[in-house]
Amino acid sequence: MQEDLPRLARELRKETCPPRVINQVVRRIAAETPPPSRLRYAIPFTTALAGAVLLCGLIVRSRLAGDHARQQRQSVELHAQRRIQVARQAETALGLIGTALLDAGAHSETVISDRVIPPLRTGLQTAKKKIIRHTEL
Repeated sequence: MQEDLPRLARELRKETCPPRVINQVVRRIAAETPPPSRLRYAIPFTTALAGAVLLCGLIVRSRLAGDHARQQRQSVELHAQRRIQVARQAETALGLIGTALLDAGAHSETVISDRVIPPLRTGLQTAKKKIIRHTEL
């Protein structure tokens, strides 16, 4: 019996199934197998579509966030430039006012030394002479 098994295995390997039997088996399998449902393809398609919509939404959101951040950055830069411009204008205005005050001070000094001091000096000397004369009397 042990010797018969290898011989039987060799014979079975040589055997081929006739095409008529193969066709009949294929027809029977097709008849017993239910047709593929559309739901079977709809679920992966719907999942892929939802993933694509989600991905597009995330891309649009990131671009809008990038645009918003860029606009904020530009707004901050514009605000900083305005502050710098106001500071420069204030510096210029204070410089002009300082120059005007220095000029006025120099003019006042000239006026005081040329117009006010001589009469005061004269008045003081006159008063001094009167006081000295009064004490001498």
